[in-house]
Amino acid sequence: MKILKNKSIFEIILIITFFGLAIVGLVFSVVFVAMRLHLTDVKGSIDARNEYFKEIQDTTAKISTIDKTENELNIRRVNAEVECKIITVLSDFPINGQKILDTYIKTKDQTLVLKMVDALVSVTAYDNSLKDKIDRCTFMAKNNLSKNDSLSNQDIFNWISSSEWITLRDALIKDKDNILEASRVSGVPARTIVATVISEQFRFFTANRESYKKFFEPLKILGNGTKFSYGVAGVKFETARMIENNLKDKNSPYYLGYAYENVLDYTDQNTDAVLMDRLTNKDNHYYSYLYTGLFLKQIMNQWKNASYPIGDRPEVLSTLFNLGFNKSTPKENPDIGGSTITINGRDYTFGGLSYEFYYSGELSEIFPFAVQ
Repeated sequence: MKILKNKSIFEIILIITFFGLAIVGLVFSVVFVAMRLHLTDVKGSIDARNEYFKEIQDTTAKISTIDKTENELNIRRVNAEVECKIITVLSDFPINGQKILDTYIKTKDQTLVLKMVDALVSVTAYDNSLKDKIDRCTFMAKNNLSKNDSLSNQDIFNWISSSEWITLRDALIKDKDNILEASRVSGVPARTIVATVISEQFRFFTANRESYKKFFEPLKILGNGTKFSYGVAGVKFETARMIENNLKDKNSPYYLGYAYENVLDYTDQNTDAVLMDRLTNKDNHYYSYLYTGLFLKQIMNQWKNASYPIGDRPEVLSTLFNLGFNKSTPKENPDIGGSTITINGRDYTFGGLSYEFYYSGELSEIFPFAVQ
């Protein structure tokens, strides 16, 4: 009787184990098929300021052409309109204005400064007076100055006042060496890499509020992605493999040349395990930044070869990073958008937020603007 009872228990355990494994296998199969069909891809949205981004790009492209001509003639005239815009921003928003002024003094790059000013204007829909003054800027800048006391001691960028930014800023400073090294190896400016990672981190923090408040905010550390994307940049396993393959495939539009072919080589045979460790290592984020940089570099190469260079378009690069390789189709007027991220009650797109950070001047002493 005892033998029969034990046999019955054993059969029940076998049945439970069998069905358990079957369910696990089914789940993995569904996930695999979903990834292959791109059902887990980011749907995203187009940024409401998309047309404004295109207008900015057209304007700065013309000024950049003028700057290059002057450089060839060994002439560097001071653009009074640019100076006026800086003074106007300093008057209304001293914090932002000082960052722009410091950048101008350091780089004398009028195109860069105009993009920084335009980034401010793009987030001040509630305050048409700034746009009006910027639009009217002339040689007599002092005629356009008007102090707005209610805003003068605040930073105009909404996300800078968030607790998430304080956490993120401190964590990025800790990761400075890894970011700069990833920039050196990938050939992508550190500020461009950071602009992309920042949007992913804001997305992660706002989507995981309880974990953020409990772990990441007190420790001032970055969040590691979960489920389908991993690490501080939220790189998918499948995307990481594509980045690696693109380094070797000479026929790929993303191929970067012989110098890059062995950048991500393995010394261990179990490459899946090593790759997962690279992407999820909580103590060292170097590979998260490196895979991000290489993705951006490959996208830059694809668009450059198609005669649509976007190396100076952080908003486009981060949008494509968010959407993936399969959404990267070179064209004249790329859309800006991606995942929607809500910070302090305001909605941003992935690409739009990257744009604001890049031209905000934040952390520029550590991650400087790229010299075009």
